[in-house]
Amino acid sequence: MSKKVLENLQNCVNYAIEELGDGLIASDIFSSEGLPVVDGYNSNEKATALFASITEKIRNAVNNSHLSNLGDYYIINLQEGTLDLVIVGDIFQWKLLINTNKIKLGYIFSIFLPEAIKRFKEAEKG
Repeated sequence: MSKKVLENLQNCVNYAIEELGDGLIASDIFSSEGLPVVDGYNSNEKATALFASITEKIRNAVNNSHLSNLGDYYIINLQEGTLDLVIVGDIFQWKLLINTNKIKLGYIFSIFLPEAIKRFKEAEKG
């Protein structure tokens, strides 16, 4: 992996910190094996391994059921006003744990997410 790709991926984490502010609880970019790729924000290695496994299970389930392929992201709504948003790339995944009591869902889905996906896809390419 090139230094440019690593730099661009780190910039994605920095973008999330800047845009989501107190609404961002944690952010990690990791390989499909669940290995951290860049410095995250409030990183949790067990969570990255878990979500790498979850993504793989979702991909397999979707493929085996003859549905459309998994899109650019999926969401897990957790208790206590939190949600896990996972942006799925060709090589890496970007997990964001977000406090929905501190940031509006409309902002996340209308403004932040489209830009985050764009930046992440570009970062993967270098």
